[in-house]
Amino acid sequence: MKILYTTIFLLLCITLNAQIANDNCENAIPIGEVIDETFSTIGATTDGPFHADSPCLGASDDPSLDSLYNDIWYLYSPTFSGFALYSLCGTADFDTKIAVYQSGATCPLQDSDLLDCNEDAGTCANSTSEVVFQVTEGESYLLRLAGFGTSSPGEEGQGLFSVTEFVPGVANDFCSGAIDISVGLGQEFDSFSATTDGPMHDPANPCFQFGDNSIQSDIWYNFTPDFSGPVLWATCDNVSFDTRLGVYGPDVDCVGLSDDDLFECNDDGSGCANYSSSLFFEVEEGRTYLLRLGGWNGATGDGTFDLINQSPPEPPANDLCADAIPFDIVPMGNNEANSGTTIAAGFDPANFTFPPCLANQDGGEFAEVWYSFNNGGTEEVILNFFSLSLDAAFFIDIWEDCSTPTDTLLVFNNCTFIDAESLVLTDTLGLLADTPTDYLLRVSTRLTSDLPGNFDFQLVGLGLSGFDTPSALGGDVKLSPNPASNTVNIELPLNRKSSFAYSIRNMLGQEMIRQEVGNLPSGTHHQSIDIESLNTGVYIVNMIIDNEPIGIKFVKE
Repeated sequence: MKILYTTIFLLLCITLNAQIANDNCENAIPIGEVIDETFSTIGATTDGPFHADSPCLGASDDPSLDSLYNDIWYLYSPTFSGFALYSLCGTADFDTKIAVYQSGATCPLQDSDLLDCNEDAGTCANSTSEVVFQVTEGESYLLRLAGFGTSSPGEEGQGLFSVTEFVPGVANDFCSGAIDISVGLGQEFDSFSATTDGPMHDPANPCFQFGDNSIQSDIWYNFTPDFSGPVLWATCDNVSFDTRLGVYGPDVDCVGLSDDDLFECNDDGSGCANYSSSLFFEVEEGRTYLLRLGGWNGATGDGTFDLINQSPPEPPANDLCADAIPFDIVPMGNNEANSGTTIAAGFDPANFTFPPCLANQDGGEFAEVWYSFNNGGTEEVILNFFSLSLDAAFFIDIWEDCSTPTDTLLVFNNCTFIDAESLVLTDTLGLLADTPTDYLLRVSTRLTSDLPGNFDFQLVGLGLSGFDTPSALGGDVKLSPNPASNTVNIELPLNRKSSFAYSIRNMLGQEMIRQEVGNLPSGTHHQSIDIESLNTGVYIVNMIIDNEPIGIKFVKE
């Protein structure tokens, strides 16, 4: 009886599989242009090759298993030369994956036969797929229609698919149709109708994080300079969407373009608002570079870009941890501060550690600078930090060495943060060694969401020069009028004799006025500042009252 049941089961399996005529590659059904052709993969087996490095492989797929499951096959013969659209977009009831193989490829297929593929296309519903690929009249292309899965058997289902001629809505939608350009400012573009044509990239690259390792809805340019040297390519502040830029080359072909051909890239440029982009790359006269402009996660839009012969700005001297600038902890009452900037700073993506108080650590580009100090055996110090740039933001954390963050009592998980809402920060660093020990202080800006800028800071040692003295302020410091035309007045209530100094900086962090007033007796004081020489704009008055920092913004009319 057991043998009988086994025989019946095998016959049923064979019958089910036989119901799908194109279950195997060698039985692919010949088709031409089709619109809303019905299909079903229910009961199909998996016949095609595994593509470990293709965009069809999802991040959660087991690399030891095939990534396109329960596949069925078609042999497509176009009646035109150009581009074909193979689409299941919103027309299948399961999570699909599709693949197209090179003309002339024969079964059984190899990984190298893959022409293009897709898992989830843009805004297509139900995680369905579509892909645009280049075809030549008279040739034939094997089409594979399958399901997603992290392990066998994977998804299966049914629906409709179409294979039609595709006419690009943007002339340079495809790499093969790249438009020749030269250097110039304000070059107009739009990507509203663009599809995604270029390769996927290493998701460890900071240009290709936040769940998207491509430059989607891309448009293409050929750039052949008549000079050698640095070039700036930027959409910075001149676009309506979240852009990404990629440069390939030099002298590479669109056919077989891959991550290995990537020359330079950027997602969110330093100092660029609204997730716009900016990058520098070195060119050689007479060589050709492919420029790819697209969006994050399928974003499209319009705007202008600049492509100019320009050298990158000099990074800060302490851009690298190895070049950390030394500074000293100061006693209470010392107004000496250390100046710095994250403008034009970079970071080492291969060895980068996210600031621990940063909630979203999915990726991004950063600017960081480094400082070194010896605690002299002081176990707790006060951090006073002054932001000098409007809209800038900074993370501050402490390190034992260039690869080892250390525990402190900084308020947010051994790290602290200052942005345009505060401008002045005071916090405590604790858990430092009770013997003289070298430490590093890192200041970083996440360029993905924030702007870099200028700052001042100091560390004040606990127990040095009367730290435990109560606050010198007997009330709120006031500044009037605001806005002001010729003079601003500071009202300063002191409850003891105190030192007082102030400076005025513009929103670029440039110091315009500075005054060391000296010691003032207790009581309420009024300090008038002549601002007639200042240009119209927004400024910050930074005050130090016995080492207590106060920052107030005002407008010069």
